[in-house]
Amino acid sequence: MTRLLGVLAIAGVLVAGATLAPNSGITAAATVPGTPGTPQPGTPVYTENFSNQNASLLPISILNYTGGAAAANSTYTASAQYTPAGNQCNGWVMSSVTPTAPVTDLGCLNNPTTTWPTLQQMAAALGTAQGQTTTQAATNQVLTSYTNATNGVIAAGTQFRTVNTIPAVAGHYYAVSAYFAAVNCPAAGGANQPKETFSLLVNGSPIVLSTGLNPCTNNTFWGTQTAKLQSAAYQVPVGSTANLGLTLYNATATGSGNDVAFDLPQIVDVTPQLDKAFSPTVITNGSTSKMTLTVTNTSDLMAKNDWFITDALPTNLKIAATPNVGGTCVQRAGAAYVVTAPAGGTSVSVTGGDLALGQASCTITVDVTSTVNGTYINGPANITTNLNPPANASLEVIQPSIDIVKSITAVNGVAVTSDTDPDKVYTKVGDVITYSFVATNTTPKAPTNTTLNTNLTNVRITEDAFSGVGDMSALTCVPPQGSTLASGAKMTCTATYVVQQGDIDNAPLTNVARATGTPAVGPTVTDTDDEIIPAVWKPALVLDKTASVVDVDQDGVTGLGDHIMYTFDVTNTGNVTVANITVVDDRLTQRNITVTCTPTTIAPTQVSHCVANAPYVIGQADVDAKKVINTAYSTGTDPKGGPVRSNDDSTETPIEPFRIPLKIEKVGEASANTWVRMDGSSFAVLADANGEPGTALPFTINGVETGLFQIDSIPAGTYWLSELTAPDGFSLLAAPVKFTINADRTVSITAGGDEAVTATGQIITVRDVPAMSLPTTGGTGALPYILAGSLTVFGAGALALWVRRRSARADADDPQI
Repeated sequence: MTRLLGVLAIAGVLVAGATLAPNSGITAAATVPGTPGTPQPGTPVYTENFSNQNASLLPISILNYTGGAAAANSTYTASAQYTPAGNQCNGWVMSSVTPTAPVTDLGCLNNPTTTWPTLQQMAAALGTAQGQTTTQAATNQVLTSYTNATNGVIAAGTQFRTVNTIPAVAGHYYAVSAYFAAVNCPAAGGANQPKETFSLLVNGSPIVLSTGLNPCTNNTFWGTQTAKLQSAAYQVPVGSTANLGLTLYNATATGSGNDVAFDLPQIVDVTPQLDKAFSPTVITNGSTSKMTLTVTNTSDLMAKNDWFITDALPTNLKIAATPNVGGTCVQRAGAAYVVTAPAGGTSVSVTGGDLALGQASCTITVDVTSTVNGTYINGPANITTNLNPPANASLEVIQPSIDIVKSITAVNGVAVTSDTDPDKVYTKVGDVITYSFVATNTTPKAPTNTTLNTNLTNVRITEDAFSGVGDMSALTCVPPQGSTLASGAKMTCTATYVVQQGDIDNAPLTNVARATGTPAVGPTVTDTDDEIIPAVWKPALVLDKTASVVDVDQDGVTGLGDHIMYTFDVTNTGNVTVANITVVDDRLTQRNITVTCTPTTIAPTQVSHCVANAPYVIGQADVDAKKVINTAYSTGTDPKGGPVRSNDDSTETPIEPFRIPLKIEKVGEASANTWVRMDGSSFAVLADANGEPGTALPFTINGVETGLFQIDSIPAGTYWLSELTAPDGFSLLAAPVKFTINADRTVSITAGGDEAVTATGQIITVRDVPAMSLPTTGGTGALPYILAGSLTVFGAGALALWVRRRSARADADDPQI
């Protein structure tokens, strides 16, 4: 009769393939003893990660894929619709770097812009879900099960079935798990989500472990969702021989939604772990100790029913006269739960033991005793069980005893005479503490006792526990370690310790010493003593604040709208580590700007670098003030949570006038009311000297294109524009033109230029006419005649000029009107 521990469902029967021989690459190790009550992961006995063949260049059909040693070197089968032949984009081994969908699978070519990219995303997401790094997840290989036929129809079927098998251990429990990724979970209101059935193949016959498993956890999210799906457990019948495989079956029969990929299908030995312990572990002759058998579930926490334990106690160890049978194990399912532990008996048996679904562990307790001194080892050799066996547990029955007293005798060479001595303290790294250890054989010596029987041999003193972060020096003892002490005799040892930073932070410094000795009969005796020394804390912080300006408008000055970036260095100048380092900056707080410090915990001499998470934007009030003064301080907590505050530190950032990029264009008339940029001009910018043109300023005036010039950065203010050269046949500006850069960053012409010079935004336009006017002196003189005689020449020149301007306009890249 087989035992299936979970919800069963009907499964189709498929034929199993070859069986893997033992010791052929599958690890059969189980959980390990030593952590009773704390579930451990089960032991995978079969694992397929779809990476035994490389699919980075082309996807691989599951029918052409062979697993590695951890997968029993198995090949695989599936229902036809879940293979590439089904034209559903199913049954392909691929990863996020597999570049293209297989052209032979119409399902992969259906919705080509989304199908394959979505599967690539799912492959990487499955790697991430397994704890892989981003780089590892990029090449994580999975098996597609995308159900993407053009007609949206697919029959329920087997997505994955092993051909080879692995041997099972009779009486052990096995389960199936796999990582699944799903998309389009909200399709049809969530009704078309996958319904996975996990089955074990036991000697070729499928045993359904769990049905209806579904990776969709959010019915409104269309993107990739991942989940590790876990089946119930199955117990291989005791006394049977079984070889195992697995199948994954999807019962959802639609291609609308129902889109998955999966990875890492496993068969896991989920047999619970048995641990044994005695409490107390040392008893005096004839007293009792509680023996606890702890059955701990594996981390899947599936139900595990009908386990059994028989513990044949070591010789001279017996069940107590009052057994006090107890524990937390109870009847859950299957056979009746029975604990047999008769008073005075030498064996404890448990049958019908159960762990319920979700139960981490349960215990069986029985009191035991002995009237014979000695150490009793109870472990795997004493146990008959279908669980993973325990480690050895020991019980000691003794009468001898030993005592140890530990004390501090000096700090930095200054004697310490008592626990209240003010010199019993340390304050800095490098302080030297001197310890004394005195062990005394306290074994009672009755008149009839012999000296030999009350001696303790091989007496030793050791450090049992020490809170110091460093190592104590070797002990110097009188008599030497390992000596024999008579009843009442003593061994005195000394050692020193040099204080380190962690000792100050974690003050006080505690020390537990142990004395051990071997009596004439029975186990070793032991005793411990502790010593505590406090520290004096001197926490201190120093803040160093720095401001740097980001010229947002790139005008070369610090002005309105520019950013100030604040950084802070917090240095620990005290003698203890300071945690929770923060910076308090009221000006930044008023702007809802926070400061982030890295690291937030610093030891003495270490520095925490702190940065404002946003820039301080210079406002009009700052411009009016002509500077930004900012004061901050830092805070932290000492190792006990007490407050620590630094100095105040300030920065002062001066505010300067803003700058703009200024463009100058030279245009000429090409035809009536038509102007084009002209080549051949050059300009200079002059200082304003009390309302008059001053000296030329060293601005670089760059030619941008024909007739267009730019000064990349010119401060706000008043200037004069002077034309140095004009195009052939055209006149220079008669005089410099006065212009002003306004507060709104526009330019205005404020004097000169008449209508020939205008300003718009940040552009000054200089319009020119041909240089045909002749100068006059006095009256008209001969001028009318000269003009009349020149009309013919002028007409011809005007025609030529018009042609030239037309050509210039045709060459202009950006005509201005």
